[in-house]
Amino acid sequence: MEITALDVVDAIRSTMDELSQMGPDDSFTDLDIDSLSLVEAAVILSNKFGVRVDEFELADAGNAHTAASIFMQKLALQPAV
Repeated sequence: MEITALDVVDAIRSTMDELSQMGPDDSFTDLDIDSLSLVEAAVILSNKFGVRVDEFELADAGNAHTAASIFMQKLALQPAV
């Protein structure tokens, strides 16, 4: 399974109305995403993709492209079922 920046953006936009205009290249900082919204986004994304990330990882990622890369790295480390 490949997770793209657009997958990350779509998951966030579909559940967080305040980020409905978010694009894959938008910086989380430029969007004024606060820590509570990062926690919410981390839960949404972790549930959608089956890989746990926390708000600190999303904050460090800074945008959907890097967040998608983090998910792909974590998926690659999971044992095959």
